[in-house]
Amino acid sequence: MLKLSVTSLLRYLKNKLDSDDNLQRIYVVGEISNFHRHNSGHLYFTLKDESSAISCVMFKSSASSLNFEPKTGDKVLILANTSIFEVSGQLQLYVSKMSLDGLGDLYAKYELLKKKLSDEGKFDDDHKIDLPCEYINKVAVLVGDNSAAMSDIKTCFKRRWPLAKVDYYPVLVQGNTAASDIISKLLEVDKLNYEAIILARGGGSFEDLFCFNDENLVNTIYGLKTFIVTGIGHEQDFTLADFVADLRAPTPTAAVELITPDIEDVIDVIEDYEYRIISSLTDIYDNKLMRYDYLFERLIHFQDLLSNVSNTIDNHINRIKQAILHQIDIYKKNIKYSNNSLSNRLNFSLNQKQLLFKRLNTLLEAYSSQNVLKRGYSLIIQDDKVVKSSKKLKDKEFNIKFYDGSVSAIKKG
Repeated sequence: MLKLSVTSLLRYLKNKLDSDDNLQRIYVVGEISNFHRHNSGHLYFTLKDESSAISCVMFKSSASSLNFEPKTGDKVLILANTSIFEVSGQLQLYVSKMSLDGLGDLYAKYELLKKKLSDEGKFDDDHKIDLPCEYINKVAVLVGDNSAAMSDIKTCFKRRWPLAKVDYYPVLVQGNTAASDIISKLLEVDKLNYEAIILARGGGSFEDLFCFNDENLVNTIYGLKTFIVTGIGHEQDFTLADFVADLRAPTPTAAVELITPDIEDVIDVIEDYEYRIISSLTDIYDNKLMRYDYLFERLIHFQDLLSNVSNTIDNHINRIKQAILHQIDIYKKNIKYSNNSLSNRLNFSLNQKQLLFKRLNTLLEAYSSQNVLKRGYSLIIQDDKVVKSSKKLKDKEFNIKFYDGSVSAIKKG
């Protein structure tokens, strides 16, 4: 036989209840009795009908959104989770929403339509699109004209991302014609190449927000080509428009925050990049400066080497020049010596030739015809020729030349 402690039994029963989807997020209608608001802000009461009663608790976080003051005797509709309070072993409801009875039909209609649209795939995640860019530039906002929600959205854009161009399209956000007005504006802005659409409304009762549960509105949002985020009511409020939207925000302000960067964060990132760039450029500059200094020192070194080489070349040139000049001097001296020697030799030879000439000239003069004639000889000249033989002398006039003149004669006999 299995034996359980009380704690184990209650914990087992609690786990069973908590894991049963049919007992979580259920709507229950009943009358409030034994109502008590604790100093902490939590609400404790009993919900009963003609034959039964169950203990209920509504924590402060949920109770703060109530738009009426509950009291004993009120007939209400609650949305709650079923569980067991282990300390006392008491079955009780943990209430997240509560409204005065009379809205039961609306809740029933809401749940039926929600199931129908869910079965049709209108809420499937694979149909939803992502925000097209991180730094959004062009946004259309559909919100009540001059409403607190519009003011909050404007303030949030101005604070977080004033660089965005935001166009506001006032729409009805409550009443029988609100859904058709919203549909008309959505179809209009979907053609205007916005990067995102915000559909927003401030807090209100379930009945006040019921226009956002319109089936045609859901189908219109489903067919949009533009990314859409909803910010309708408070965090605990869910409409069918929230389920079909690409993104759901708990409040109008949160809708802005979800699709925009915080300019302060962007500035921080830019300043971080600026710091990194400046640091990188500084490092590059320092490295280049070090490289410049190194190359400059090398250049000075090369200049010194070049100067030394230049001096060496100059020295070699001077030495070569001196050597050439010395050699030229030697050549000059050799040439001068050679000239003097040659001149002396020529003069000696000339003197010898002159002496020889004188001797020959004296000898020539001694044997010249004139000197021969002076010694008593004569020349026979006929026809401008010297006649050396009497046999060659013709019988005609001829000249006899003496050293001091000549005479004409004719051969006879």
